Amino acid sequence: MTITFDTLITNAAIFGHEDADAIAIDHGRIVYIGRDRGIRSKNTLDLSGKIVLPGFIDSHAHLMSTGLELSRLNLFNAPGKKEAIDEIRSYAEKHDKVIAYRWDESRWDDDRSYLTAHDLNSIEKPVVAFRRDAHMAVVNDAAMRSIGQFRPDGVFREEDMVHLKDLIRPDYEEASEALSMALDTAVSLGITGVRDIVDRMTYDTYGKIKIPIRIFKVIYSNELFDGFGADEFDWGVKEFLDGSLGSRTAAHGGWDERNLKMKERDFEAFAQTIWSRNLPLAVHAIGEIAVEVAAKTMHRHAGKQRNSIEHFELVEDGILDMIDDNTIISAQPNFLEWAGHGGMYEDRLGSEWLYRNNPYRDILDSGIRLAFGSDSMPIGPMYGIHYAVNSEFRQQRLTFEEAVRSYSEAGSYLLGLEKWVGLIETGYSADFAVFDQSSLLAHEKLKEARPTMTIFEGKIVYFRS
Repeated sequence: MTITFDTLITNAAIFGHEDADAIAIDHGRIVYIGRDRGIRSKNTLDLSGKIVLPGFIDSHAHLMSTGLELSRLNLFNAPGKKEAIDEIRSYAEKHDKVIAYRWDESRWDDDRSYLTAHDLNSIEKPVVAFRRDAHMAVVNDAAMRSIGQFRPDGVFREEDMVHLKDLIRPDYEEASEALSMALDTAVSLGITGVRDIVDRMTYDTYGKIKIPIRIFKVIYSNELFDGFGADEFDWGVKEFLDGSLGSRTAAHGGWDERNLKMKERDFEAFAQTIWSRNLPLAVHAIGEIAVEVAAKTMHRHAGKQRNSIEHFELVEDGILDMIDDNTIISAQPNFLEWAGHGGMYEDRLGSEWLYRNNPYRDILDSGIRLAFGSDSMPIGPMYGIHYAVNSEFRQQRLTFEEAVRSYSEAGSYLLGLEKWVGLIETGYSADFAVFDQSSLLAHEKLKEARPTMTIFEGKIVYFRS
């Protein structure tokens, strides 16, 4: 009897299978990888030599923010402070208020100082402009009057930003539209799985929209509710040990000691309460002081859950020796954009940390699992893979294959899906990102590469003609 499969992908280059040119799919799973020798199928997809990569897993994203940037104002591409202010002013002419995202003074070609209220006070309507890392926002006088909170420079950092919540919160209609747009964007970038960091509103919004890929929710600790964890897509809890380097709120030696949000004993007690609920923990740790607290605590309680340390940017000697199989490093290779000579890391930290930050090469060489995500800064696996492959420092630089596996295979392990997601192997879910091979040949242009097709569970969910 001749077997007829659902779909045959043929005339393709297969990531991890140099001698194969075909993949057979049945009921959403891979059932064959090899040479096409007359395999029968209901549908045939001839890729004309394109390369099939595993579907990307973004291990740390903020999809609501991604969507709101699309529907509100995104300042990511503003070349300078003047242009950023001009964009805000133009937007204000057509809207009752301005909620802007992703300005980044380290990228500007004119004045590299932070935005302040002084820059925005000529605008009569309320303005809230979040720095790229979302650990800091600048607010003009009109916005401060509306919330009844005043800061001399209009700068709100970390927990202080809670005062902005009512002003910036979308209603459910806007939230649903934003989240749907973000999901469409993710799919167009070859993403088939996301570990999304959410508040309760975002969590609830997911229940009202169509979700085209796998979304695992990580809820902020202050939004944890009874019943979270009952759904198979509830991953765990997010907590902060510090802030960011860009906003100077990371727990870094010589900076404000208050940047460390919990001392080691307090964090351990907190972690144990989360683990007692049978939930894993994603802990935000960027500065070396926060990283050490997180690593030591996880090390003492190895095996409790499959936890993650988020960002893990400044890593002192000896810390890697503490990381076990149940502690996954969840890092953002796009952060290497700031890591070269003359970049933000050198500006903020000096030459001491110039090549020691984000040590991806050392992490992998130590046998530690390294899962990549974007932190939505911006969302897009190839943007981050570009910087991991092209880093000027050996301690950070990965091969293209290693970077892809960190954006797929390692993410599946973090999500507990390693036996059926994240690899192109028989028995695994047929999740793929398809690229023109030519777009991946010039490594210095990887961040410009976009998939021509995204396949999820054997079905085409995105196609670019």
